[in-house]
Amino acid sequence: MSPKTFKACLKVLRRRHLYYLSQLITPTGTHLVFWTAYRTAYIALLADKHGRSLPHKWYLDIQATTTIPDSHDRLYDHYVYSPTEVPIVSLVPGVTTNQKNRHWLVTLDGNTAPLFGKQLTVQPKKDTCIIVHWTSDCLSSPGDVIRLHPCPGCNAHVPFPAANKYTTVEPRCTFTVSLLRSLILPTHNERIRLNTIEVVSPYSWADLCTMMVSYYARLSIPPDFSSSLLAVNGDTAGPPPLCGSSGLPSPVVLSPGSHYRYYTDGSLINLGSPEVSMGWSWVQIIHDAGYLNSVATYAHGTIRNWPSSTRAETAAIYAALSVTPEDSVISLYTDSQAAIDGLRSCASSTYTNSRFYYKTTNFELWASIECCIREKRLSVLPVKVKGHDGNYWNDFADSLANSAHQSDDAFPLPEAIITSSHNVRLVYDDIICESNPRRLFKIYYQATYTRDLLSLKRFQFTFCLTDRNDYIVDLVHP
Repeated sequence: MSPKTFKACLKVLRRRHLYYLSQLITPTGTHLVFWTAYRTAYIALLADKHGRSLPHKWYLDIQATTTIPDSHDRLYDHYVYSPTEVPIVSLVPGVTTNQKNRHWLVTLDGNTAPLFGKQLTVQPKKDTCIIVHWTSDCLSSPGDVIRLHPCPGCNAHVPFPAANKYTTVEPRCTFTVSLLRSLILPTHNERIRLNTIEVVSPYSWADLCTMMVSYYARLSIPPDFSSSLLAVNGDTAGPPPLCGSSGLPSPVVLSPGSHYRYYTDGSLINLGSPEVSMGWSWVQIIHDAGYLNSVATYAHGTIRNWPSSTRAETAAIYAALSVTPEDSVISLYTDSQAAIDGLRSCASSTYTNSRFYYKTTNFELWASIECCIREKRLSVLPVKVKGHDGNYWNDFADSLANSAHQSDDAFPLPEAIITSSHNVRLVYDDIICESNPRRLFKIYYQATYTRDLLSLKRFQFTFCLTDRNDYIVDLVHP
C-alpha cells in the first residue's frame, strides 16, 4: 500500500483498530518504524489529535510481539519484510467513501468476476453501499482500458425503488456491495448524466486484476491464532466438539482439504413472553453427488438465554463449524448480515483480548466460534444470500430452524459447550452473561433504584388485578 493510499485509509483503520504490519516497517524491512517517526508522518497531521499523540496500546503490543528486546526495534527474523517496489497502480479502498463523497467502485462477484458501479447510497455503519451496475468487456480484452456501459438489467440485480431520491437518471440495475471488499476506480467521468453512455477508466483489467483479487480475498484468509490466547496452568480453554454429541448428525465427510458448503439459518418466536424460543439449523450441500436436491445431510436444534434472531443465526454457524473436520475450507451461506459482520469481527487474533469483546452481544458464543476456527485451522468464507427469495436451500434451512421449536429430535446446544472458551465467566442469577456488562449493570442498578424509590410511602401503590390483560392502579397518599 502506497503512503498516499495509507493516509487516505488511516482514520478508517484507526477507527477499526486494524493495521497491517507491513505498513509499520521501515523501507529496509528489518526494523519497526519508531513511534516518533510514525507520529510525525501521520498522527500529528490529524486535526482531531491537537498535538496529543502518546503511544497507543496497539503500537506497544506490536512492538512487544514483533521486535527483539533492547535492539532498537529490530524485528524477529520471521517478521522481516522483504522490500518491494511500490505498485504502479494503487487504488483507495471503498471504505473511505461516504454519502457526500460517492465514487465509482470495482469489486468482485461470487465467481471472482469484476463488478463495476457508481455509488448510489452509502451505509457506513454497515460497511455496505448500493451501486448502479455498469458492465464491461474487460475479461475478453484485459489489456485495453476499462470501458463501462449501463447495465440493461440482469438476473442478480436488486430493485431500489427510492433511487430517484439520489439520482436524476433512474438506474435499471443496482447491487449491494461491501465497502470492505471494494476499491475506488478512477474514471474520466465522475457523474452520470442523461446522455452518459460510456465511462472510461485510465487502467486496464490487467493492471488491476492481481491487486483486486488479493484485496477482495484478504478477509477470507484464516487468521493465525497460534499465540492469541494465554495458557492457564498449561492448558487452554476450548469448546468441546459436538461431533460425538448424541442426537446431532455429522456432515458427510469429504476428502482432506475439501470444500464444505453449508446453508445456516436461525428462528426466533414468542419474543417477550415466557414461551420465547430460538431455533437453528444447518444444511450441507454437495453438488453432483447423487443426493436429492444436493442436500447431503442437515441438523437443527435450539439454544437458550439472551433471545435474539442474531443469536439463533450465530448458533447455527457454531453448530456447523463444530462438526466440520479439521483443515477444511467452509462456505457459509446465510441471510443474516449481522452474523456475517460478527464472523468477520471475531476473525482477529486480538478479538478476545480487547475491550471490543465484552461490547459484543453473544460474546461467549462468538469466542467459541473463534476458538473452533483456531483449533481446527478452518478457513471460513461467509456468503450473503437474500432471505425468502426462492432459494431452495435457504428456504429449507429456514423451515428446519422453525421446526426445531417443537421437534423431538432438535438438538439443544448445551450452555457448558458454548461458554467454555474462557476460564472466567460473568454469571448473574445462574445465567452466564453474554450481553454488554456495562449495560447489564446499568439496567440492574436502575431497577434496584426504582424498587427502593417505590418502597417509599409517598409512592405506595395498590394493584387490583381484575384480568391478566387489565389492571387498576390507585395512588395512596400518606
